[in-house]
Amino acid sequence: MAREETGSNIRTWPLWGLAIQSTWFIPLVLTCMGVLMISSVTAQLTQSQGRSPFYYGLRQIQWLLVGLGAMIACTLPKADLWKRWSGVLWAGAIVLMVLTLFPGIGRTGGGASRWVRIGPLSLQASELMLFAFAIHLSRKLNEPGLGRIKAIGRTLVLFALSAWPFFFQPDLGGALILFALSMAVFVQVFGWTVPILAGVAASVTTFVPLIFLSRYRIERVTTFLDPWSDPLGSGFQTLQGFIAFANGGLFGVGIGHGLQKLQYLPAAHTDFIFAVIGEEAGLIGTFSVVLLFGILLMVQFLSYSSRRPGFESTLIWAVTLTIFIPFFVNLGGVLRLLPLTGVPLPFVSYGGSSLVLGWCKIGVLLRLMRTTG
Repeated sequence: MAREETGSNIRTWPLWGLAIQSTWFIPLVLTCMGVLMISSVTAQLTQSQGRSPFYYGLRQIQWLLVGLGAMIACTLPKADLWKRWSGVLWAGAIVLMVLTLFPGIGRTGGGASRWVRIGPLSLQASELMLFAFAIHLSRKLNEPGLGRIKAIGRTLVLFALSAWPFFFQPDLGGALILFALSMAVFVQVFGWTVPILAGVAASVTTFVPLIFLSRYRIERVTTFLDPWSDPLGSGFQTLQGFIAFANGGLFGVGIGHGLQKLQYLPAAHTDFIFAVIGEEAGLIGTFSVVLLFGILLMVQFLSYSSRRPGFESTLIWAVTLTIFIPFFVNLGGVLRLLPLTGVPLPFVSYGGSSLVLGWCKIGVLLRLMRTTG
């Protein structure tokens, strides 16, 4: 009853309309900031290739327009429609994940086969998997009469069915993000219990040995622990990121004046876009990015708090986490708080799949904010 009264108060809050507007406006600001940084850091590279210096920035704008259209489309279906078709969406995501493993269909980049070729385009299947899994798990954990023991078993089974292609791509970071999402959704519905703790412990003991089965993953861990042990090899990207932050200082060196445009920093316009912001816009720029994400998270927490327990409240929780778990993982890797995983910064990093799916999530959240529950 207290939860319902709180929700009612939030929905009659005079600034609730502003909160709804901020849900799409903040990602738009982040995307525009990303376009600016992408154009800046890739200008010299594209000119050397005989292309326009704004080539990557213009492509990101094209994906932004597609994403805005996808957002509008995702505001139209009611939550019941997502609930009804969640299984089909999830199964389709698994099929796409499997297709990434087939030569000629899957496309490899950064040592992992994460993309599916669809004509002239490439779709990062893991982005769709994260979105589809969030919706389907929200539905399956809110079925009537489901007990905790059965729920934790169902959660782990759905996770296993969804995650196994990650290990063959290979993309251990993606599997860990999916696992974190599955545990967080379970906790939202059932709370912390002995079974969930046992599930976490069992899964961790499974993941840890997988790290040592691959030389590439061992290098990621050792680089995380001591990037200075191989400053020109596996530690190069991390150290160049630190240099970018140091060059930027408080106010940055100015847009377009960063040294990373000389290709000192690998993946500067994708995984390490946050370091580019740190160099060219300084601490002010990086703090602004974190602040914008923080406001968006607060708004979605208010939206979640306004709901009675059930599928819709879980869906808000799960979809919000599909944005913020990658956010924390990306920042953790760039700031050397976590091993590098190749996860893009939502709405900011270059990439059509991440951007369009990100806007789809915003569309779902906007629809849920505008309906009563």
